[in-house]
Amino acid sequence: MTFSTEEYEDAIRPHEDPLIINPIIGQNKILKVMVDTGSSANILFHKTYCKMNLDGERLAPCNEAPLYAIGGHPIQFEGTITLPVLLGKLPYTVEKPVKFFVVRIESPYNAIFGRPFLSTFEAVESILNSSFQPREG
Repeated sequence: MTFSTEEYEDAIRPHEDPLIINPIIGQNKILKVMVDTGSSANILFHKTYCKMNLDGERLAPCNEAPLYAIGGHPIQFEGTITLPVLLGKLPYTVEKPVKFFVVRIESPYNAIFGRPFLSTFEAVESILNSSFQPREG
């Protein structure tokens, strides 16, 4: 997935802002999803899960060790759910199943895509270097 210059309209450059995308998760366009290469899990926040109208979808129990937030506080899981994630714009789209850990904490984001997401989509996050000048020839 690449971004065009039109998608940088609101960005003040140079910047080192987090990468925020708006994918389709399940059947819902989810705004404000942060791509976090430092996260070892894909997180779906409980408030987002509740708003998604996942008819018949239930959280699977999760017996894994908790995640630890900044400051070392453990975060217990409400459960896990695997949902299809669609990226891109037609005709260039990719859809793959993604396992999410659902947590009941507050966040300015609706979900976080961590390293498992990047691995599933074989993606590499890269920050544009505005001082980069391609060589001619």
